[in-house]
Amino acid sequence: MNRYPSLLLDVRARRTGFVVELDGDGSPAETGRLLVEEFGSGRPLPGGADDSNTIEWTAERVTVRTSLLNLTLLRYWQQPGTGRLLIGSDLAQLTARAIACVGVESDRVAQIRAVRASIRTIAGGRTVVFSRSGDGESTVVTETAAPGWTASPVTGESAVEAGARQIEVLRREITAPGSPRPVTAVVSGGVDSGIVAALAKQAGILDHLATLGTPWGNEYATADELGAHLGMTVRHIALSEEDILRSIPETVRMLGVPNREMVAGGVNLVAVYRQGAIAVGTILTGIGADYINSGLRMDAGTVPDLQRAVAQCLADGALGGEWTGAGAAAYGYTLRHMYWNTPVIQAALDTAPEVMRYRDREKGHMRAAAEAFLPPEIAWRPKQAMHHGSGVQRNLDGAVARLIGVEEVDVERFYELVATEQAGALIDSPHEPIDPDKCLEAAVSAYVREDH
Repeated sequence: MNRYPSLLLDVRARRTGFVVELDGDGSPAETGRLLVEEFGSGRPLPGGADDSNTIEWTAERVTVRTSLLNLTLLRYWQQPGTGRLLIGSDLAQLTARAIACVGVESDRVAQIRAVRASIRTIAGGRTVVFSRSGDGESTVVTETAAPGWTASPVTGESAVEAGARQIEVLRREITAPGSPRPVTAVVSGGVDSGIVAALAKQAGILDHLATLGTPWGNEYATADELGAHLGMTVRHIALSEEDILRSIPETVRMLGVPNREMVAGGVNLVAVYRQGAIAVGTILTGIGADYINSGLRMDAGTVPDLQRAVAQCLADGALGGEWTGAGAAAYGYTLRHMYWNTPVIQAALDTAPEVMRYRDREKGHMRAAAEAFLPPEIAWRPKQAMHHGSGVQRNLDGAVARLIGVEEVDVERFYELVATEQAGALIDSPHEPIDPDKCLEAAVSAYVREDH
């Protein structure tokens, strides 16, 4: 993990004004502005002019503005009793630097946990201003929320018209400049990734198709069906149980404060980056279509208030860190979740909920419109998230338990131990890369000790 893209600002309040140091950038800068998604990765993380988070600073104030998508989470820590402030995108690095500011205590694990609890996460659509107090000895924090997403459903649309409108917006985003070649679409053979792959193929920018499998499941057959329709071979990427387990530390670091579902959803792609089976370039996914079109409606269940469910999914997604491209950029990839960007989300919000339920199916309008370029058996295939199709959601807990050597495991407590080990590694060697395998082994030992 020696190329992990991160950002850290060290801000000190003085009577003469703020002094801001950008980590790894040498001398302090009196004024500055940066796009978070373009910092330190070698190539931009996902995010355009409207989707990127920004940080600006002068001698008088530091201003953080987050987009509604909040693609790369920012957090901050204030040193008690001083005007010192840290702002960063990597929770492990931020925790380690905060502890360096106050000094390492004898019970380092307890200290790491306490510092992590004192670090604040900035939600999406926020403007946070850090300004000096009158005496210059402390920092005042003011946070305001921008207007949220606004839905303006188009009236009189048929299901096919609504789906075609969304697909056309998606097409424009897929063909927009800024995706380094080669371009690989990760597909399952379902409608969401199928639409992305088909649009990219039509635009002449799709170089490869790939699909994932684990010992617990795969979607090779359905992905091959899509590949045959598009006239392309699908690369089968086989991930072993060890591949998945060894990817947990980097997934935890990428997410910051992950829950069970988030790790299961993110670890597949992290394992792919580590394996290097996909040519370095751009990776396109169909992840996110359920968030914006159906509020994660599953199976044949009905969501009573679809607009409210989608709004909650948008809010949760903007605070979870699962859309970041940092994990991919650490291995040289540009990751693009094509349904998780402002124009596509807005197009979905402007679709009447009753149209989305066409033929009593989730995303019915998209499925109907997709029949123009996908076979019906692909367009109407039942939905299944990537981590469900690969079996990771059902089996990751058991794999972690086997790794530790226990019958049952509290995986979220284990992930917290992994995060603690990562912060500890950066305390010991702040300028050295984190060794994910050592962190995993140390977290296993720590879990066993705590159990006894």
